[in-house]
Amino acid sequence: MRDLSLLRSSTLVRAITFSLALAAPAVAHANGRFPDAQQLVVHPNDPNQIAVQVTYGFIRTRDGGQTWHWTCEQAASYGGVLDPPIALVESDAMIAGVFDGLVVTSPDGCDVGLYGGELTDRFTVDVSTIKGDPSRAIALSSDGIGSNGFDTRVWKTTDSALTWTQLGIALPNDFLAFTLDAAPDDENLLYVSGFRVVASNDYVGSLAVSADGGQTWEVKPIQGSDNDSGPYIAAIDPNDSQTLYVRLASLAGVLLVTHDAGNTWQPIFTGEGALLGFALSPDGSEIRVGGDIDGIWKASTTDLSFEKINDMGVRCLTWTPDYLYACAREALADFTIGRSTDGGVTFEPIHHLNCLGGPDPACEAGTTIADVCEAPWGMTKQLIQTETCEDGSGGAGGSGQGGAGGAATDGGDADGDDGCSCRAGAGTSNAASAIALVAIALGAGRLLRARRRRL
Repeated sequence: MRDLSLLRSSTLVRAITFSLALAAPAVAHANGRFPDAQQLVVHPNDPNQIAVQVTYGFIRTRDGGQTWHWTCEQAASYGGVLDPPIALVESDAMIAGVFDGLVVTSPDGCDVGLYGGELTDRFTVDVSTIKGDPSRAIALSSDGIGSNGFDTRVWKTTDSALTWTQLGIALPNDFLAFTLDAAPDDENLLYVSGFRVVASNDYVGSLAVSADGGQTWEVKPIQGSDNDSGPYIAAIDPNDSQTLYVRLASLAGVLLVTHDAGNTWQPIFTGEGALLGFALSPDGSEIRVGGDIDGIWKASTTDLSFEKINDMGVRCLTWTPDYLYACAREALADFTIGRSTDGGVTFEPIHHLNCLGGPDPACEAGTTIADVCEAPWGMTKQLIQTETCEDGSGGAGGSGQGGAGGAATDGGDADGDDGCSCRAGAGTSNAASAIALVAIALGAGRLLRARRRRL
């Protein structure tokens, strides 16, 4: 492990400081952060099942948002500022990437544990299900090995996360990985975004591409991505696997597109703040992008002409055939999770922060949820003030303030236009996750593991 004192003035430390500034909480939660929703995924075969990564664990509904239950961080073997990427597989199990490896839940969510095997102690930085076959999924691990080197590997499962094997060969050892995705029409076409580390203070945003299932890799520079703007895959076009969208994580976020698998890049949107949410319509024809400061913007993928449709700040966006989902801050939007049937012009709340139902009561004694999460729930429910929930369902409530296009976050009326899937860099897509990813280069991942085990 490298001596942290030697790197206090390095760009890596500046990146961590920058990420902390972006993630600074307005109200402290148990881990010192504002209780936010960060990534939302919908089950590929059951639209009523939704899982959300939040800053205090995970929440999940199996009835379209009527009831929500909580999985604590302790059950998933992580804590602090890490925001684990998540995915749902065909069996209903949820997978999540943490410092210590890959977390896999039972289909009912009551048991949670690390997969182990070759993924033991590998920092799993991203996970994703394969489009069209949710029994298959991929995971990405990236660990510092000293001297600005990294051990970065792709893993796959073909049986809903019961077993995992390495896919192909390791990526070049100067590549620090952030996000991973497979082409919708060809799971052997893999894209991995990250930094190519030239020196301890020189990083080049890059896209690693494999057309043969990880047997070979070609690393291509991403124009405009450098030390202060890490690249995160936002989506791959469902109609053209050579076209993908990448978000640059910076104070003023930038959205890029490539139509030739990363050979050339075009900036198509620049925000006033960090771009925390991105969604591509299921047919690939429409884009939604936004963040806390920028609200929600729309564009057609044919002309890429962006127009603002909602002033509501968003923390994530996910688009399914039925709804556009958004994560938001309850105090500003009057909901934590909302859904839209008009492409983001208006939203219906399906989860309020103070209406979270806690650990699933169906989980019996002897399960991870019952044995590990009941105790921390006592403090969590006080912090999110569950006693103030009015509808008692833990889910859908009255209308929120994500109103008409251009509507202010105070619910005021404004003129707007009619409008009208992917991650926003999930887990991957927010500033807090960048802390963890960059921390690998400092050896901090293993330091945090050792520290937690001593507690």
